[in-house]
Amino acid sequence: MLQRTRIDLEVAKQLTLPQELALVRAAYARHQGLVLRGRLATLLLVCDAFDELVTLLSPHDDLTFLEEMLLAQACLARETADDAKHARIVANRALASATSDAQRAAALAICGKAETRLGKDDAARATLTHALRYDPHEKDACKRLAALDLAANDPAAVLTMVDDLTAQGAAHARLFAARALALAQAGTIDAARSAAGLDDLADMTVLTPPPGWDDIHAFNAALAEELLAHPGLRYERYGTASALTWRIDCPAKREAPLVHLLLAQIAGAIDTHLQRIAVLDHPWARARPASAMLRSWCVITESDGFETWHVHQFGWLSGVYYVRVPDSIAQGGRRDGEGGDGTDGAGHGGCLAFGMPEDLVGDDAAAAFGTRIVRPHDGLMLAFPSHTYHRTFPHGLREKRICVAFDLRPM
Repeated sequence: MLQRTRIDLEVAKQLTLPQELALVRAAYARHQGLVLRGRLATLLLVCDAFDELVTLLSPHDDLTFLEEMLLAQACLARETADDAKHARIVANRALASATSDAQRAAALAICGKAETRLGKDDAARATLTHALRYDPHEKDACKRLAALDLAANDPAAVLTMVDDLTAQGAAHARLFAARALALAQAGTIDAARSAAGLDDLADMTVLTPPPGWDDIHAFNAALAEELLAHPGLRYERYGTASALTWRIDCPAKREAPLVHLLLAQIAGAIDTHLQRIAVLDHPWARARPASAMLRSWCVITESDGFETWHVHQFGWLSGVYYVRVPDSIAQGGRRDGEGGDGTDGAGHGGCLAFGMPEDLVGDDAAAAFGTRIVRPHDGLMLAFPSHTYHRTFPHGLREKRICVAFDLRPM
């Protein structure tokens, strides 16, 4: 019998990221030590303070590998041609200071991203290929090289890359996603659907109430209030699939007891699901981790908020739990055509969609693959392979749609 995956819950945070940033910023102002500088740079990046990060690190010629990487990422986040050129230079400095193949691959992945931004596709392809020679497990290099080949309408090159990396032991969400994308673009739709894994590997269930609660709706109502009052609530975050949304990056705080109850229920539901699919012979199922961390975040959408097509590159299994869903979304009563990005002509406001991103595989392949719509409601939990592409639609309502998303991340 296959041994169960050990699921650990994330450790409760004492401070929110902005709170920690404020403390470290004040400490660095008093003592400009190297350890504090590195921690400050890390916090500036995750709090989207890109200009401050560039100002902090650019004058120094003694940057560590990590600081060079943070500086390169901040430059790319500013999204100008000059910043992309600067990011390429910084990434090459990081490459020169790298002390392991994994670090060299990560630096080259950043460099390849900068070259893609600059329209240097041939250089980017060579750089990203070099990165994967250093480390076949480099997720970002895999993603970007696949995107270049898909843009060139060369799915065979993507499949060759995937087979080569798989033979070297790579097994992550970007790799599995690349295979599904390439198969879809090649027109082998049944194989693409099997690779995506939604039919056999996903789960949909209504959670039972946690201990001490007799009714899931009463629990959700209390949980919604806890989340709306959470000190980590912020609007937008660069680099995520969310657009025009509120989010809580780390909801599992000591002051959020209901979040911890929810995560325990989610972990139990995941364990049950994994036992059900343990006998399936699928590359994703064979990559099942022996132990994993359940990492969560909260997304709150109003009116025009939505999520673009994406996968969860750090997860093996991902999912979402719906805490509060407006009745008109749950019951399908929303008026057609309402929605901030103009994509909601079919009346799918507030819904979750699984499918293929048109900008990667093309309109025809995406249409042939098809889109599966899930209409959410309070208490519904979905779990699916982290490499399965999904998105949401703006709902055009003043009411809030609240969900807790999660990844099961291999340890």
